[in-house]
Amino acid sequence: MLVVLTFSIVSKIIIIIIIGGFMPLTAMTFLKVMVSNKKVEFKKALDEMKLSSSRKVEDSFSASKFFLPVAFATTVCLLAISYFTFAEQFIAGTNDNLLLTGAFFGESNKPLIYQSLAVLSMAFLGGFLWSAQNIIRRLIAYDLAPNVYYSAGIRIILASVIALVLSFVIGEESGNNVLSFKSSLGAISFLTGMFPERVLSYLINLYKKFVSPDKLNDEALSLYKIEGMSMQHKERLNEIGIDNVQNLSESSLTKLMIETPFGARLLLDWIGQAKLICYVKDHITAFRKIGIRSVFDLIKVEKTEPQLQEIAESAEIQAPLLQNLYDQITNDKGIQALYRFQYGVNTTNEERKTKDTGMPVEVNIEN
Repeated sequence: MLVVLTFSIVSKIIIIIIIGGFMPLTAMTFLKVMVSNKKVEFKKALDEMKLSSSRKVEDSFSASKFFLPVAFATTVCLLAISYFTFAEQFIAGTNDNLLLTGAFFGESNKPLIYQSLAVLSMAFLGGFLWSAQNIIRRLIAYDLAPNVYYSAGIRIILASVIALVLSFVIGEESGNNVLSFKSSLGAISFLTGMFPERVLSYLINLYKKFVSPDKLNDEALSLYKIEGMSMQHKERLNEIGIDNVQNLSESSLTKLMIETPFGARLLLDWIGQAKLICYVKDHITAFRKIGIRSVFDLIKVEKTEPQLQEIAESAEIQAPLLQNLYDQITNDKGIQALYRFQYGVNTTNEERKTKDTGMPVEVNIEN
């Protein structure tokens, strides 16, 4: 009996060590192994575009910047897994409280308390597994920024709170529908840990009389207006403060190359699309139908007035307006520089020797 008890305690301690040590272990692996690989990729991209930059990879991925985020995420995981692993030692002393019973506080709530603890444990597991998967993926892609650990800790806390609120919505009522929903509460709580924003949207829609949900994805400047932009891409850009097309169009190319896993070709394409969307807004779909996806497509060949007239008719936009937009785009020095950089990453060395683009030998760009 003593051997079984000892084995049980040891196995629980091992689980705590594995989950608690995951965050610092991945951070150390990234700093010791992956950062050097990211430096090589960044230098290669700059060479392809004939760019020079004062930005350095180590400025964004130094050990000092990882300390607090990793400590935060590790503390959240250690506290949660320790409590849930040794739940039998704590559960007997857990009394009625506002956190576990909410509006039902003060009543006979032992069943609701047990339900709340089960919900919290499953939401934690879902949030941790999703974060662990995300961290591993970012580690392999040389994209493990310090704020990923803050996001992981906040995600776990947010998911736990949302799952707990959902359990209060269900409460202790009777009835076949409620009982059926309660029987799935463990799975729902786990999925809340994996996708807290979606469950939060469900709760917002449930109480839409009191809360009006945002409609950012329907706006003309939503990141989803960019061709090839997935939910994962959008979330990654959101992490570095890019919330819409206008933010993306004004972003520093070199900063994006360092702080995201996306290649120079893809970033230049996105920025080119974003700049065109900022100019033409809701007309972007019409422009794409005639083969103009970005500002680079518009300035690739110099357009005459009759050609602009034809484009205006095809895109269902007034010709004077298009002429004005075209003049602004072609006179924008930043767009001209980005076009030269795009040419640099999309052509071979042999092609560059045979074509004269006016591309400077060395350009310094920070914006």
